[in-house]
Amino acid sequence: MRKITIALAAAAIMLAAAPAFAQPVGTWTGAGEGWCPYPIPTPSSAPMYPWQEWKGRFEPNPDEIGYVFYGDWYDASGNHGTFRGKALLGTPEEIACQGTWTWWNEKVDPPQVYKMGTFNMLFRRDGSSCHGEWKATNDDALYHGYMKGYWVEP
Repeated sequence: MRKITIALAAAAIMLAAAPAFAQPVGTWTGAGEGWCPYPIPTPSSAPMYPWQEWKGRFEPNPDEIGYVFYGDWYDASGNHGTFRGKALLGTPEEIACQGTWTWWNEKVDPPQVYKMGTFNMLFRRDGSSCHGEWKATNDDALYHGYMKGYWVEP
């Protein structure tokens, strides 16, 4: 009888905790702030504003256990790029994701893709919000900015 009581208590605890361990799978969107220069040898004195607007998907990783976060970013000047990261750590409330981001230089023919830097994003498991930081390493100088967002749809 005692084993049954313990088993029922464990099952009740797992059921009660299930919403806390929900995954924030789906489409996320948001905005960011910060700037960085174009990579050398791109001739431009104007900065780009990575992650000014972004949209991405958080979903199960098809290649291994865990989750991936990937998508596109844009700025008001027409710059854009991609990002891709993996979920690393999780708590009952949040999941941490780390990855890299790129910039697509379409001012040259053929277009070139530059790996610009890294990013970290922290997702609320309930889908209410996410926030993070991007970093760019150009010409031995480090530039960074911040982004935030919210869950849009499954």
